[in-house]
Amino acid sequence: MIKRKAAVLAIAGIVYFAGMASAHHPSGGVGLGQTGPIRTTPATTLSGGMFSFAVQAEYISLDSFSDSDLLGFSGRGKDAHTADSVFHAIMGIGYGITNNLTISINIPYEQVNNIREAHSDEPDEIHQHGDAKGFGDMTIMAHYRFMKTDDKLEAAVLGGLKIPTGKTNDRDIHGETFEAEFLPGSGAWSPIFGIAATKKIGRVSLDTNVQYTIRNGGTQVTNLGDLFNYNAAISYRAVDGDFAWDLILEANGEWKEKQKTRGTWDGNSGGHMIFISPGTRLVMGKKVSAFLSIGIPVLQDLNGIQDDTNLKSLFGISFSF
Repeated sequence: MIKRKAAVLAIAGIVYFAGMASAHHPSGGVGLGQTGPIRTTPATTLSGGMFSFAVQAEYISLDSFSDSDLLGFSGRGKDAHTADSVFHAIMGIGYGITNNLTISINIPYEQVNNIREAHSDEPDEIHQHGDAKGFGDMTIMAHYRFMKTDDKLEAAVLGGLKIPTGKTNDRDIHGETFEAEFLPGSGAWSPIFGIAATKKIGRVSLDTNVQYTIRNGGTQVTNLGDLFNYNAAISYRAVDGDFAWDLILEANGEWKEKQKTRGTWDGNSGGHMIFISPGTRLVMGKKVSAFLSIGIPVLQDLNGIQDDTNLKSLFGISFSF
């Protein structure tokens, strides 16, 4: 039994993993429970017959390039683009089919603000595109808890599918369709799988998960690149009872493969980022919670010319019934 527990924790707690999403697509959080972490997926499932509904808003501030920066890149024979910020609104609903199996659906709305580009074949011109916005791809997930011990150690496997329901024909201020990486929808069917572990010690919850998304070719003959993410969290219930208050600290890692269009790799895409994310959750009546997470970048190792992330903020409300 000891070896089994150690193996589960080792698999779920690997130190080096990869990304959940690029800056242009939502990372968000789980948000369906009334306890535990915000961005990290716990092994804990909903009770059988229970519904949970969550609404989240995520704002990502980007360290965008100035027009002079873009002209400098194009003057040196390089193509580059930039955006000011990204906004996501994410609606999720979950249902406990049994005490050990939860099914959930997430539907995002996405907006990338003030997209601009410069091209090496037009070194003196900045192309203004405006904002790309619309509903993104729907994700269906299954969360199966295969282990729960008397000493409050849990483990679960995750599996799902991102379905190409998002908008792939959004047009810029000139009436041209945005490039695939800016569009809310990918046009691709993308399977997802992962594993999660939870250990509860009194008022403390330790959670970790890893998740991999296989991206297939989609709109504009573009593969946006596989995603690999890893998360770890410690949560402390500072106040318990009908009104509860959690303090949360998470480490969230994201890696994204370079994207490929018509068989050609884009050198200005993909990379690895790590965020430290302090957060908090207020729970009212054990049925309603509000949560806030702030993602602070501590590592940004991006390929080529890309915007760094200044900050990621996530706010949400969830209801269980």
